Amino acid sequence: MKIVVRAGGNGTRLWPMSRINNPKQFQKIIGDKSMLRTTYERVAPMVNVKKDLFVSVNLAFSEKTLGEIGELDKSNLIIETDVRNTGPAMCLEVCFLERPAKKTDIIASLPSDDYISDNQAFRDLLKTTAQFISENPDYTLTPAIKPDYPDTGYSYLKAGNNLRSHGKEAIFSVESLVEKPNKEYCNDLIKTGTYYCHTGMYLWQLGHISSLFKKFQPAMYDVCQQVVELSLKNDFKKAKKLYSQLEKISIETAITEKVDKIAMSVSNNLGWSDLGKWHVIKRVLSKKQKMNVESANVISENTSNNLIYSNNPKKIIVAYDVNDLVVVDTDDVLFISSLEKSADVKKMVEKLKKDSKEKYL
Repeated sequence: MKIVVRAGGNGTRLWPMSRINNPKQFQKIIGDKSMLRTTYERVAPMVNVKKDLFVSVNLAFSEKTLGEIGELDKSNLIIETDVRNTGPAMCLEVCFLERPAKKTDIIASLPSDDYISDNQAFRDLLKTTAQFISENPDYTLTPAIKPDYPDTGYSYLKAGNNLRSHGKEAIFSVESLVEKPNKEYCNDLIKTGTYYCHTGMYLWQLGHISSLFKKFQPAMYDVCQQVVELSLKNDFKKAKKLYSQLEKISIETAITEKVDKIAMSVSNNLGWSDLGKWHVIKRVLSKKQKMNVESANVISENTSNNLIYSNNPKKIIVAYDVNDLVVVDTDDVLFISSLEKSADVKKMVEKLKKDSKEKYL
């Protein structure tokens, strides 16, 4: 198996902590290690790191990535010269891996910013998934997670036929997908017991996914082949000019919504969250849902269900008689939002861009 850790995003929904020059995957938001380092340590035991583990990252953060993962060679970096969403990013992965890998190799493409409750259970699920693909190479597989609360920011996959069961793990065909339902509909989906959170992880055989890109996105595939060749020659200026012309499109729109044989692998031993939104950070960090999550320099009274964070040791945040808030205080920005709508911070980032306040991004 070849593993690609995708670390090329900007993490806009975790602004103002996640910034253009220091995005979330390089920060210690959960625990004492960066998200990228945590993801690396989760999957490294599965493979030969020098030969089989790769990180897809923006050119500006290549050295920062090597600083986080000293075990990685520079030749294992898949360089993105622009941010074009998961469609082009994963096409670039495929074109890059066609050089060192065999067509029969299984590729796991994983985000760098996930919370996983049990690393060993996760590795076991990846192994089960890879084994299924090796026997059924015309399938696209995505690990999925049983939801334990409604989150309208996720897409949900409906389980179809049971293709394989193994202990507490199973593989189902994907019958349908519901993209980011409203809260009422989300609750209804979860109650059925047949819908799972779409994690954005994918496993596939290299030759198969390559053929899918050639079939459904031939222009994208051709551009990414050229970008890889230019990047290997360190001609990143020409590579960026080409790559930045690609449409920003998700892997789902580009490929997976167009294929028939798509399945999901699930495990009863596994909890998961996408650490890309403040309310998710709050939920992961709090032992009880209504507890506050506070940094060391916060004093609060008569408050509940707040996430209050400050990275300024000279300033104390005092909170009184407030509930269900996100408060993030950095050196140059104070962000305050309701917890429920905190994922909409992206709208404020766009407003700052329009108001020519890029220095705060």
